Formats: sequence, structure tokens, C-alpha cells
Amino acid sequence: MCELTGYDQQKLTKDKLYQSALHLYKVKDAIEKHLSKRTNKLFDLQDKIILYDLTNTYFEGEKRNSKLAQYGRSKEKRKDAKLVVLALVANVEGFIKYSSVLEGNIADCNTLSAMIEKLATHTVGSNAVVVIDAGIATEENLALIQTKGYKYLCVSRTKLKEYQAIPNRLVTLLDTKSNQTIKLKSVTTPTNTDYYLEVKSPAKEHKEAGMKNQFEKRFEAELQKIHKAIHSKGGVKKLI
Repeated sequence: MCELTGYDQQKLTKDKLYQSALHLYKVKDAIEKHLSKRTNKLFDLQDKIILYDLTNTYFEGEKRNSKLAQYGRSKEKRKDAKLVVLALVANVEGFIKYSSVLEGNIADCNTLSAMIEKLATHTVGSNAVVVIDAGIATEENLALIQTKGYKYLCVSRTKLKEYQAIPNRLVTLLDTKSNQTIKLKSVTTPTNTDYYLEVKSPAKEHKEAGMKNQFEKRFEAELQKIHKAIHSKGGVKKLI
């Protein structure tokens, strides 16, 4: 950076670096907007598909005077620490459209409206497909995406009970980078107008089966403890 800007490296201190980060954050939106347009122009991108996701990170300190740092659901299982939520919008080429730092206790589904409002100002035109996960894909949010002129792709929050394969549609097989084959099949339901895909992954089925077996083993082990306590002399018997 000193070579690019001509700043004397001998004058650079950690305190000045910290201060520069604060100054940059004040103009973060303008910088992200400029970079979004610049990368699209350089690489001839149109942002037809947009990825939106969230994560969070925790603080070791108490953060007593922070408005953003709040107790919430930590992805790193740190219930004892305050969090902030990090929201990120990127295109399929991996270029960031913009980012945001939110309150640690905000629900995933409540973050979408602010993101949708900024899409049009960050090179994303109408009819773009917004990709979100099930935690964000509430009925209200899906309706909001449509009213703003966009389409959506998401995991269904509700499990379809009655559906059937669409006739004359081929089953698609996709090979992942981890050499797993995923099967995609178009399905329809009598009550829904969205386009649905049934996705089957052998790896995920194996993982879910393992989780189910582990739960059953723990459940049976606890039942054995209860049985032993009831039938043993001096065993602890407590009604919950």
C-alpha cells in the first residue's frame, strides 16, 4: 500500500492502521458499489445469479457499550459470548457485491429486506435469481423478492407431503467436486405454483442415517439407566 500511495513506510504505525480501517468503514458502501461495477465491467459480468448468506462471529470481551454485539445463536456454539452477524452478497464468480455487519441477535429472516433494497444500486438488474437458504426463505421474504422484480432459489422450509414427478422430464445427475453424485428430479404438487426439484444425495442420506442411529443409541442408553435405577436397591427414582 505504501508503494501504491507513496506514503512513507517509516511513518506507518499500528495506530494509524487502525484509524485507516475506521475511515475506510465510513465509506464502505461507496467502495463496494464501485468495486461491484468495476469488476463487472472488467470481466463482462451481468450478475444474473446472486448468492446471499449469513454467518456470525463472537467476541472474547464483554462489549458492554456495543449496540451490535448481542447474545444470539452462535454458529461456533459460544453461548457465553456476544456476537455480531455478518451478511454477504456475492455473484457466482465470487466477487462481493456488498457486505453488512448486523446485530448479533437478529433473526436470519429479518435481514433480507435491507439486502433487497441495495441490489438495484449494486449492478443487479431485474429478473436476477437470488439464492438463499431455508432460514431466510419465509413466505414473506419470498413475496418481497418477487415484488422487487427478482426470482429466488432456496431450500423449502416445509417438507412436501404429496408430490409427483413431472412426466417427460429427465432425471439429471450431477457430479460434485468430492466425487459424489446428486440426483435431481422435477416434481409438482397440486397446491403449490413454485417449481420444485427433488434432490437426493447419497452422502447426505448416509450422514442423516448416522445421526439417527446415534440419537437412538443415546436414547436407549438413557432408558437402560432409568431401568437400572428403578429396579436397583437404593437407585435414584425421580418423577419429572
